[in-house]
Amino acid sequence: MNKLRSVWLTTAAIGMLSFIHGGLAHAVEAAPRGANAPVVVMDNQGRVIKTLNPEPSKGAMAAKAADAERALATAKADEDQKRKDRILFDSYTTEAEIDLARDRAASVLEAQMEIGRAYATMLAKRRSELVKRKADAGNKPLPPADEDEIARLGIAMEQQSAVLAQKKQELDRALARYAADKKRWQEINGTPPLAPPVAATPATK
Repeated sequence: MNKLRSVWLTTAAIGMLSFIHGGLAHAVEAAPRGANAPVVVMDNQGRVIKTLNPEPSKGAMAAKAADAERALATAKADEDQKRKDRILFDSYTTEAEIDLARDRAASVLEAQMEIGRAYATMLAKRRSELVKRKADAGNKPLPPADEDEIARLGIAMEQQSAVLAQKKQELDRALARYAADKKRWQEINGTPPLAPPVAATPATK
């Protein structure tokens, strides 16, 4: 049995790579040297049989991976926003309820801050009394119990100052959260935000 032979002939003038196999002529379009272009396989009548795509470059692969990562981040952000919107509509039925919840939360925190400020004032007053007593005594030292109390009061005042600062941050975060909820509610329902009141101009005589 005669074996079929394949004879490869390079035709540089037309940029084609031709070969004969089993009596059928085929042609492969050769890309220019160094070009990252696909290779087209055609038959002897010039009809395209298939296209061989080149391997993607490292830059193209990195760009594709970056696009996929951005798409994933966008999808995650959209899903997170939908979840927040569901929580928003499960929590409130009207925009006025957002204002009411904000006022309740703010009043609780402001009351706690008022109590904290009163306690801080009491600590400062007591410490001032002891410090004045120490100054009035001149070179005579205070009893050890009074000295210890001055130190304890100083520490307590610092701690109370930190507590008040924390409560202020909680209040700011709460107000910002309710403001964001109200803004999102208006965006979803197409309600324009209320314009700030305009100060009246006094009439000139």
